[in-house]
Amino acid sequence: MSPDETIEVGEPAADGGVPILLAGDIDQARADQLREALESAVGETATVVRIDARNLRLLDSPSLGLLLFFARKLQERGGYLELRYAAATVRRTLDVASLGRSMRLVEETCEDTAELR
Repeated sequence: MSPDETIEVGEPAADGGVPILLAGDIDQARADQLREALESAVGETATVVRIDARNLRLLDSPSLGLLLFFARKLQERGGYLELRYAAATVRRTLDVASLGRSMRLVEETCEDTAELR
């Protein structure tokens, strides 16, 4: 998998939030990888998952469904799924699917986002 086609789960941060890096197109061909990454990040006890989506180009319908499923699972635990720095096209897809209300969206970029680097 090339660096521009990435699904990577990082180590939990000091606050317990688990980072995931998504890059490229997340479509049917990569849906199983996304599911496995989300299952790994959420595990049995996580309450916060932070997805770095700054290099994400596309989320298809099955991938959106996976995000919604895991966002709800985290909400049941009192937590949340956070999608960070998504491109306008990805945010529009979330809006059209009404998923923006199911997860936290962080639009600003900042210099201290090297959780996986």
